[in-house]
Amino acid sequence: MNTALIVEDIPETGEWLQALLERAFTGVAVKVCPTCAATRQFVKTNPVSVALVDINLPDGNGLDLIGCIRNASPNAYIITSTIFDDDEHIITALRNGAHGYLLKDSSEQVFIQKLRGILTGDPPLSPSIARRILQCFSQPTNKPATATPSHAETSDTTSLSQRERDVLVLVAKGLSRKEVAELLGLSGNTVARYIRDVYQKLNISSRAEAAVEACRMGLVSTEAS
Repeated sequence: MNTALIVEDIPETGEWLQALLERAFTGVAVKVCPTCAATRQFVKTNPVSVALVDINLPDGNGLDLIGCIRNASPNAYIITSTIFDDDEHIITALRNGAHGYLLKDSSEQVFIQKLRGILTGDPPLSPSIARRILQCFSQPTNKPATATPSHAETSDTTSLSQRERDVLVLVAKGLSRKEVAELLGLSGNTVARYIRDVYQKLNISSRAEAAVEACRMGLVSTEAS
């Protein structure tokens, strides 16, 4: 990790998040932007490796910044960092392209652990958020009425092979590529290829979205969490 961006309007919280990022990633340079406008201006000329984005900002909704950051830094890990744990905010964040969702009331140890998980391919989701995703998508009728259809709902999910479905389930449960390879008796490169193919078929781009789609398809249930 080279450069980290924090979008946070409360100075004390920004300082706290900066300290956690610096503990999680040695040598990372951290920039704190307090508004949507400042964020848009910064990312125009400064590529970032990871971004922690608050939702309520003085001049807008932080969820609207996700696409802007992704366009400016396609390889950045974008994580919503907030106090909101309701289904609407979670789903909107993930469908806007966030790679993770961390609650500010998490302990420092959990927060840092989830951030470091990025390096091994683990989705940065607070434990309670992962459970809510499973509960929300374990039954199709549980979807909020305000949620828009995901990209994968228009894709041919039946085109997944049984092995691809196996890989999707394990990825959705938060296992790293190495762990998936060990469980399925495959090489790391083979697992990476399966994950790439699954992402392409489902038209998704992150492990968080993979968890959502595995639940929607009925491959992972609330009881499996």
